[in-house]
Amino acid sequence: MKRRTLLGQLVAVPALPAIASPVSATSAGFAALERRVQGRLGFFAIDTGSGRTLGHRADERMAMASTFKILLAALVAEGVQAGRWGWNDAVPLREDERVPHSPAFDRLLPRGSATLAELVQGIVVESDNPCANVLLRHCCDTPAGLTAWLRQQGDAVTRLDRWELALNENAPGDPRDTSTPRAFARTLQHLLLGSGLSRASQARLWADLQASRTGLKRLRAGVPDAGWRVIDKTGTGYRGSVNDVALVFPPNGRSPWVVVALQSDSTEPTDDLSAVHAEAMRQLVKAWA
Repeated sequence: MKRRTLLGQLVAVPALPAIASPVSATSAGFAALERRVQGRLGFFAIDTGSGRTLGHRADERMAMASTFKILLAALVAEGVQAGRWGWNDAVPLREDERVPHSPAFDRLLPRGSATLAELVQGIVVESDNPCANVLLRHCCDTPAGLTAWLRQQGDAVTRLDRWELALNENAPGDPRDTSTPRAFARTLQHLLLGSGLSRASQARLWADLQASRTGLKRLRAGVPDAGWRVIDKTGTGYRGSVNDVALVFPPNGRSPWVVVALQSDSTEPTDDLSAVHAEAMRQLVKAWA
């Protein structure tokens, strides 16, 4: 989908008080999903039209894995808006920066540099790990720089502490490189639908999220038909850290939903944990559609 089309679909989201949804049946369904894979499912959804919310383990910390990359992309976009750098700025690339899962980095490395726009596309569309490290160094100095920027955006919870690939460790009880479903969803709402970024920046990131194919078996797989649109960023780490964060556009021009689903602790295969995302989305649609 072209960026100008996405720009035309951006909606002004009113600031509405959070209205808690009746969640007893859905919460029980989420608990059943957890039992199925012997893990934890953290979930938080916001209907930006009505302000209603639905959550399960919404305030438990869980490893972000690569979902942090959409937050990093938003930081880069905000820096372009502020004039700190430009989308066409060239950033040097070095062979010793390569870490596993480097599809975009490997294409760009022979040139010796990449633009900020290419690096952002690499981390959002292909979840490229060395591209994320390059952007963290160039725009944040360290992972803690992203955390500091998130605090400026009003997120007091989400934190990034390590580089790729160490941030995927997901050790029990370790708060590093974690967020909560509620905090992540509120920050996504602010950045991608609210006042955190300009409409042009939001349209650019929407287009990159739309182009990503990593989440086809996760939240995207749980909507009823082609009348629904889901754009998302996935993350996959150790100890069952299989995640997806998304904007969901119901049919008939309804206001978008923000949906964050983070998992941990299961030893089941990734495909089985991806199916949990799809079923969680089905339960959300049943509750709200």
